[in-house]
Amino acid sequence: MPRSTTPDDDRWAHGEAPADEEPDLYAHHHYIFKRLRRACPPPSPRRLRIITGALCASMILCGWNDGSVGPLIPSLQRYYNINYLKMSILFIMVFIGSLISGLTNVWLTDRIGFGLVTPLAALSTAIAYLIAGTGAPYPVFLLGYIFNGFGMGIQDAQVNNLVTRLPNADTKMSIVQACFSLGGTVSPFISTAFAQHVKAAYRYFFVAMGVAIITAAVMLWAFEGKTEEQLTALLPKDADVRREKKERKEREKQEAEGKVGEAGEAEGKAEVKEEPLGRVHSIVPNEAAPLPPADAEVLYAPDSSGTKMLRIFSTPSVYALIFWAFLYVGVEVSISGWLTSFLINERGATAAAGYAVTGFWGGMSVGRIVLIPVTKKIGYQFSIYLYAAIALALELTIWFTHSLVGNGVCYAFVGFFLGPIYPNALMVVSQVLDDDLRGGVMGIMGSLGGAGAAAIPFMTGGIADKHGIWTIQPIAVAMITAFTVIWMFVPRKRITSRYTPKRRVIKNK
Repeated sequence: MPRSTTPDDDRWAHGEAPADEEPDLYAHHHYIFKRLRRACPPPSPRRLRIITGALCASMILCGWNDGSVGPLIPSLQRYYNINYLKMSILFIMVFIGSLISGLTNVWLTDRIGFGLVTPLAALSTAIAYLIAGTGAPYPVFLLGYIFNGFGMGIQDAQVNNLVTRLPNADTKMSIVQACFSLGGTVSPFISTAFAQHVKAAYRYFFVAMGVAIITAAVMLWAFEGKTEEQLTALLPKDADVRREKKERKEREKQEAEGKVGEAGEAEGKAEVKEEPLGRVHSIVPNEAAPLPPADAEVLYAPDSSGTKMLRIFSTPSVYALIFWAFLYVGVEVSISGWLTSFLINERGATAAAGYAVTGFWGGMSVGRIVLIPVTKKIGYQFSIYLYAAIALALELTIWFTHSLVGNGVCYAFVGFFLGPIYPNALMVVSQVLDDDLRGGVMGIMGSLGGAGAAAIPFMTGGIADKHGIWTIQPIAVAMITAFTVIWMFVPRKRITSRYTPKRRVIKNK
């Protein structure tokens, strides 16, 4: 049934805010294109479904990338005549690209917006696949994978952040992350077929390039080049009002408990000088920023990209989150990347062992959907500990049993229980961090996760080259234990950084 029009619809259509909105909230941004600074109406239910589908497509591409490399490693080693250690340099290149994405994500988003950054990231991966598909010399092949790490890091950060702002975010997060696993489930079928039947197995990367280009086109169409605020109708005023209400409640609670002295009360009643929403240095330590009068409506001057990063890194708990992401994503990709080589060399499998990677990613995909009601019942925090403990037990089973079929089944269940952990962690992030910071934090988590996806498989390959491929099992056990312990340092309640944006009183009630 079509939505009835309102007097404000014509204003939205011309890029103007409705009468009850503040125009300067939309005018002051760092975006380089004027159209990104326009107010937009909330997306229709149909458009919201299209946006969610495009987010799923992005995650399918990311999973496609991670799931396809493992079955190709033996073929690539033969083609380039290299050992495990030299093959592992591939993951270092991914790390460099991920690091660049983490350092530039906030800046790029503040300049060209979500709707352009994310499709460009998909095209960056297409460049990597184009270079790899030509069978270029190994150094050139490695350099191309920097584009791969960059593109994957940006997409992971942007998509996860947007999902947390959509209706029914917890369910959508599990579905989107299940699509990541779906990509990792499908791609090994194709890459394994190339490894088995095509002499130049690297030609597979042309297939992956086609997937990346299609994904970029879908995202350009779905997002319409809009910013995150334009897509979700979560305009700056919305976040500011919620934040101010929270601070006001805290002040009222302090007053009720008699913890606010005469000086603090006088300071709270003082008139706050009006300031323009200009490009100002907006970092003010909490203790130097008195709360405004209760009868004042307050807005915040938008932070610069540098200020956002400083606020992020002034929050101690952020370090626990990014180190956790480093280990979790690292062990996930390490298992996926090396399990084919493990089954071939330690369990006597053939090249068809690449299909075990499909079982691993398929388990992740199913687990992220099937375990949704379990997670909702026991909570995000406890579910992370429970699923990690079960995955740890299964890894120990693989280590100490020597059945090819049994190991393959256990790998599928490792994926089943590891899968829901990451989306659950992202929902915790959305609950404990300020709205304007979580996008940057998820970006850093994505880039450090990409770094872990590079460093831990590289370390695993180096150890395997010296001591044997069997060592991937004790490494996986150690990494799962480590990220479970680190999660204990992630807060359970909402936290804020040491710094707050500069306030401006615009109206007294």
